[in-house]
Amino acid sequence: MKLRSQAGFTLIEVMVGIIIMAATSVSMFYGVNYARAQARKIIMQQRALEELRSEMDYWMVRLLDGQFSERDLQADLKGTPVVLYNPDSNDPADREYFEAKIYREAIKKKYTIHDAEDSPYYEVEMYIQWVDHLGDIHGEPMELRMNYSVFSSK
Repeated sequence: MKLRSQAGFTLIEVMVGIIIMAATSVSMFYGVNYARAQARKIIMQQRALEELRSEMDYWMVRLLDGQFSERDLQADLKGTPVVLYNPDSNDPADREYFEAKIYREAIKKKYTIHDAEDSPYYEVEMYIQWVDHLGDIHGEPMELRMNYSVFSSK
């Protein structure tokens, strides 16, 4: 019998190595995609919060200045559309395009318990809703709410 004198790998050893590398690559690919999805979700929540805060500031200034009518105090149940983008792309045809709506509850005039005539304030409640069509929960709207009290002389 001849002894094997050549150094090297057998076909089985090469195949096992390839399978191990493929399994490792697949698991790393899923991990990176999951991290990207979570980062995108956080970015969308921050953008939604910025839009909601901007709209809330607009209404707070209007109430402080007294620049509103009784009709303005009614609820906005149709919603104001805003666009949230993924920072990677500003193309609306891109699949990473998000649209949201900001809704406003009816603004109620109230008085403090200490002075029921001269200390009016307004309670403003707004919320923003959007659907994360790229996330793991398909079709379920995400929502952020904000509530402020604004003292006014009117």
